[in-house]
Amino acid sequence: MFKKNYLTKHLFLTLFWLVLGFAVWIQIKDEFNALQALFHTCLIMVSSIVVSQWLSDRVLPRAIKTRQMKPFVLKAVIFVIILAILIGGIDYYFILSKEGISIQQRTDLIFTHFYQAIPSSLLINGTACGIRFYQEHADIQRVHSQLQQNFLESQVKFLQDQVNPHFMFNVLNHIHILMKKNVEMADYLLLKFSDILRYQLYECNQPLVLLTRELQYLQDFIAIEKMRWGNELDVNCSWAQSSKDLYIAPLMLICFVENAFKHVNRLPNQKGSILLSCVEEEGKLQFNISNSYQEYPHLASTGHSGIGLENVKKRLELQYENNYSLTIHKLDSSFAVQLTIDLNS
Repeated sequence: MFKKNYLTKHLFLTLFWLVLGFAVWIQIKDEFNALQALFHTCLIMVSSIVVSQWLSDRVLPRAIKTRQMKPFVLKAVIFVIILAILIGGIDYYFILSKEGISIQQRTDLIFTHFYQAIPSSLLINGTACGIRFYQEHADIQRVHSQLQQNFLESQVKFLQDQVNPHFMFNVLNHIHILMKKNVEMADYLLLKFSDILRYQLYECNQPLVLLTRELQYLQDFIAIEKMRWGNELDVNCSWAQSSKDLYIAPLMLICFVENAFKHVNRLPNQKGSILLSCVEEEGKLQFNISNSYQEYPHLASTGHSGIGLENVKKRLELQYENNYSLTIHKLDSSFAVQLTIDLNS
């Protein structure tokens, strides 16, 4: 695995050096014999690799990490000049091996070969740094993606562990009361509650779960809440799903449902209401939920957050990026959420 990753990482750079070496050899093979042309090419390639790789592997990564790119430009110019001097010097040395060159011509050749080597040095160092910069950028993106994935996993784990104790104790207490009055209803409630815990604690370990299972989880949760609050709430739900093999991030919708039941207006002599519509058509999930709501001074500081709308917003942004839309309307007498997700993405 290590060898494969190493070869993949250095593939472009290896191809570049091979092409460059072949190009240098093609240019000089007619001017010198085979041994001299090979030796000449090897010297240029060794000089180019040492200088450019030092610049791209040592200087550039340090500049990227410290965000000091201006000093790097100055250092890069120095490296370009150094490599130009080396290439020019190698060319000059081999030209001297030819006969019939005067002293004046030799002096002129020193500067000529230096100037001619500058574009080559610039191209070599620029290409090496470009490839290295691409690799560094890819590494940064990979680390960023891993951090995003870790964040998503931590959020899901947080939601899995966030078994609302008040909800749990209230359900268990309600089951206890029903056991004395209606054993059949208590048994039904216990099964629903068991399904909720099983799904939330054990079935949400994957990045995605079947939409059908997620919606069943919501329906079980709502069924328990409706049973608990009885005639104090009017709960109207509509569900529609056209595709059975779609997947969704687990526990993405429960926050909105829990918040609706937590903050619905249920004061004495005032019946609260919750409206929920969840429709999936051709991979587009349209989730709307609203509840009657009234903010009172002694409750104003608690807000309408539930498990945490901010966490859900972050998960939506990381999981679905530009493939979702979320609208939240908070009015004097109602609180409404409209969420659309393209599950095909």
